[in-house]
Amino acid sequence: MQMLKPKIYARILSKKKTLDNLRPLPPQLVKKLWEQMQIEFTYNSNAIEGNTLSLRETQLVIQEGITVRGKSLREHLEARNHPDAINYVEKLAQKGTVIKQDDILNVHELLMRGIDNQNAGKYRTGLVRVTGATFIPPPADKIQSMISELLQNLSQNQDELRPIELAAFFHHKFVYIHPFLEGNGRTARLLMNVILMRSGHPFTVFLKVDRPKYLRALSEADNGNMIPFTNFVAHCVERSLDIYLLAFEKEAEILTLAEASKLTPYTQEYLSLLARKGSIGAFKLRRNWVITKKALNEYLKAHPRNTS
Repeated sequence: MQMLKPKIYARILSKKKTLDNLRPLPPQLVKKLWEQMQIEFTYNSNAIEGNTLSLRETQLVIQEGITVRGKSLREHLEARNHPDAINYVEKLAQKGTVIKQDDILNVHELLMRGIDNQNAGKYRTGLVRVTGATFIPPPADKIQSMISELLQNLSQNQDELRPIELAAFFHHKFVYIHPFLEGNGRTARLLMNVILMRSGHPFTVFLKVDRPKYLRALSEADNGNMIPFTNFVAHCVERSLDIYLLAFEKEAEILTLAEASKLTPYTQEYLSLLARKGSIGAFKLRRNWVITKKALNEYLKAHPRNTS
């Protein structure tokens, strides 16, 4: 079953092809962008779970080793632990091998090191409840077999899911199993990137500002409808492609939607609606929607009747 909206998938394929045609990418620029994406991922993934460090504070904690006044030790450790876990995931993707149970445990151990050493890298041994969820995770004695089944489905891909669909499937199923006492979402978001990067997609971030949309999509997946969550993941992948293309395409020009509205027959509000629906190739920088001039022109070309 194909779950991706055709327009979104077509844009992703086009942008990925453009990025691939720019390879090999300048090593120094790649290194700088990778460091920026690490900080952004760490901030957003932790903030989704309630960490109150800002993006700038997260950067200072990781790169400068600074202690931020008024923030807990746990919040500092959640930030400091992420780079090692991200690097582990990057190496997994580069190897191109299938994800194993040991990899799952290792990523979790790296994330939870110093926070909960007793349970870091170990499956839970009791029942848990997920706040706001409509399901109860399976009992502890089912975890190992369910994870084995998930990894088998992942490697065989009998439904022939495309990489983004496979990444969404894995993420949802993993958080449904909820194998750890805590750290399940953070672990899922990292391991999902192994699947994406292995297929040539850039490192992908779920934004904290999109948390309500993220949780709603997961809830629909819990009820059997994977389409919203799969397309949520696709939007996040497309955003990462946009960020990479902005860094490496010399002619890339970025516009706010207010600026874009002056070049089109559309109002800023209508362009914002198109962006939220995924009908136009806009993406978020911090909290604001932006679009490249190239993506805007492609939309106008594809919708000539609306520009007269």
